[in-house]
Amino acid sequence: MATNMKNIKFLFILQLASEMVCAAPMQSVPSIQNSVNQYVNASLEPGGKYEIGGVQIDPHLQLPQCEQALQVFGQSGDIKPGRNTVGVRCHGEKGWTIYSTVSVKAFKDVLVLKKSLNRNDIIRAEYLGVEARDTGLLQQGYLVEPEDIVNKQAVRNIPAGSVLNRQHYADLTLVKRGERVTIQSAKAGMLISAIGTAMADGAKGQKINVKNMSSQRVIQATVVDAGQVSVYF
Repeated sequence: MATNMKNIKFLFILQLASEMVCAAPMQSVPSIQNSVNQYVNASLEPGGKYEIGGVQIDPHLQLPQCEQALQVFGQSGDIKPGRNTVGVRCHGEKGWTIYSTVSVKAFKDVLVLKKSLNRNDIIRAEYLGVEARDTGLLQQGYLVEPEDIVNKQAVRNIPAGSVLNRQHYADLTLVKRGERVTIQSAKAGMLISAIGTAMADGAKGQKINVKNMSSQRVIQATVVDAGQVSVYF
């Protein structure tokens, strides 16, 4: 009889302990998600256009309610466009740490070509459009300012709809290989001109080899305008 009473007391204690554990307040999953969302939004550049994917946390997760404010941190540092791993930590006697993933898409207005261009075509302002694109999917060097590319020269065929990139263009060719050019040189306050032949294509400010038709010497000159180069002594 005494043994049975002990067993009953033991079972009662177990049941009471179980009820106390079940009654202990749990940290709600929405509160964790809200903390992560606040952290991610605060980490992004103000004024940007972003699309933040849902925080992936198991809805059945049961964690003791944190007595302090949750600490959220990026596992790899700053939050960037793409897939990020974010940690949530609770400090305290019943502390815990969990990790979740959140995806971020950053959109920016970029220059898009409205008309197909061939190699060596001049890029005009009317050929350009602006569209919001996910920068995480774009090649580095995409353009946002028209003045960077207007009146430049296409270095390859570019189909309509392309996001314009720094690799798509070069400065306008003012001098072409084999073309006759005027060579100007300044010496002792005098301006001397001669006729030469360009030995390479050249854009403004670029140095190319030029053959002086009079002396047959090959010199290095700077392209200053269409059909014109300069030599400084």
